[in-house]
Amino acid sequence: MARSWFPQWQKKSALTENGIIAPDETLPLGQTLVLGLQHAVAMFGATVLMPLLMGLDPNLAILVSGIGTLLFFFITGGRVPSYLGSSAAFVGVVIAVTGFSGQGLNPNLSVALGGVIACGVLYMLIGLQSRFTASPPLHSTAGSR
Repeated sequence: MARSWFPQWQKKSALTENGIIAPDETLPLGQTLVLGLQHAVAMFGATVLMPLLMGLDPNLAILVSGIGTLLFFFITGGRVPSYLGSSAAFVGVVIAVTGFSGQGLNPNLSVALGGVIACGVLYMLIGLQSRFTASPPLHSTAGSR
């Protein structure tokens, strides 16, 4: 697939051949709608429920998820269709550290903020380490098969 901000996908059905859809392929309209509905349900659960459990504003989570998704789209050149949403990884720790009771906004969120930022930096360092030391197949694209 040529490097472009707007990739040209080839239509392919998941019901034919081996059922694997490459990054430069797309499903027919019916299958795309069903998969899109599944993604919307999964996105809603993670992006709205996780902030509510930690005492954050879900609107802020949706805004930041959208910004992150757009950044990811531009960084990858549109080659990887992905949505970046909330994670359940911090829910238990944030609730335990802040003593949040589950009502309204979390007034003690600043107590956990340093740990969340430190984990973000650690994740970034692990990603960079993987990017520069991983084997070449990990970084190959569909167009180079």
